[in-house]
Amino acid sequence: MSARKTCCGCGYLATQCVCPWLPSLATSLQVVVLQDPKEAEHAKNTVNLLKLALPSVRCLNAHDGDAIATFIRSIDVQRWRLIFPTQEAQAVEMQSASVMSTIDGVILLDATWRKAKKCYWSHESLQSLQAWNFACPPESEYVIRKSPDTNALSTLEACAYIVEQVTGDDMQALRNFMTSAQTWQWRHQPLHHRQK
Repeated sequence: MSARKTCCGCGYLATQCVCPWLPSLATSLQVVVLQDPKEAEHAKNTVNLLKLALPSVRCLNAHDGDAIATFIRSIDVQRWRLIFPTQEAQAVEMQSASVMSTIDGVILLDATWRKAKKCYWSHESLQSLQAWNFACPPESEYVIRKSPDTNALSTLEACAYIVEQVTGDDMQALRNFMTSAQTWQWRHQPLHHRQK
């Protein structure tokens, strides 16, 4: 029973506690994550770590069209960006400082590529937002889960990068937290999990 106790600080199992690596970070940029429910259940998902390190991050169920539409109606869509590679998406690296200064927040999709595309096309309200993509993101340090795209970033890494681009805040501590926490947790996973 004791092995199943959870840490009151991070919420993970006591044997997988990540509190020793938890940084104290903040940003003025509002971040909303639309998360597929299956991703929320995935042991290797980075959003739980992201919310620990940046408590201001808000998550919405990617299947809840009403909640997404209500949220979009509550914001000034001219001052928000969807981080998603639509055909009309502009590279964040090409944006001027004057444009960056007008941005209140960003929306990230946390799902497999197939489900992220489905989420985008299923919610008309998302299509009202101007989209940004990444032209030259840093190399991913997220190595415990394979991606079909070698240039793909985890949601945590995408958040770190967009915060840095928009605000200039240094988010390397967020990446370091992800690497340290997941390396520690993966060592404590059953061997058959690590072999998958």
